[in-house]
Amino acid sequence: MQPKFIGLILAGGKARRFGGGKALAVLKGRPLLNWVKEALEQVCQEVWLSLRAPEQPEARLQDQFHKVCWDPPGKEGPLAGLWAGLKALKKNEILLAATCDQPLLSIPLLQGLKETWEERKGLWALFLVDDKGCLQPFPGVYHPALVPGLERFLASGTGSVRAWLKGLPPSKKFGISPKIWYLWDDGRSLYNINFREDLEKLKKLLKEKDLLSSV
Repeated sequence: MQPKFIGLILAGGKARRFGGGKALAVLKGRPLLNWVKEALEQVCQEVWLSLRAPEQPEARLQDQFHKVCWDPPGKEGPLAGLWAGLKALKKNEILLAATCDQPLLSIPLLQGLKETWEERKGLWALFLVDDKGCLQPFPGVYHPALVPGLERFLASGTGSVRAWLKGLPPSKKFGISPKIWYLWDDGRSLYNINFREDLEKLKKLLKEKDLLSSV
């Protein structure tokens, strides 16, 4: 039986470098959060939202999602959100997780992740490796078997996603090399918005692209 893929958007961060409210920042008339949601909807049966608390501004969009997963008390960050999402899964459900600041996620890349997961049996984690050899956890596919170990990792006080991935059993994880995933995507899916300047740069690039396509 093929697994049911659940898209999870990690939007619980405080976005201090951005100045707050990053997931709601508008790009071409739509919040960044919606760009990611629309991409995940093309390959997942449901899309969930990960938030840190009901009072954060992004919570106003929670009705647009099948489910909202809240960070555990006293924990925050992408690993806490991933833990909450994994805990909420039912039998035969798998998470395809992405962050709220990846508006250029491509459908071929997400589909490639799904197909690779289905081809490689017994994995707990599937992610990308960039051309510098750096692990790129999101977008990535994650199995609920990760929950116990992730709980222990979070309890240790360490919040590094890459450190957690590096500690997983080698037989249970797979990093897709750029030689493979660049056949699906030219790297745009990993473009993420950290600062206001990143968003303004992307707005300019998309506007120039629109102008060129209209010629």
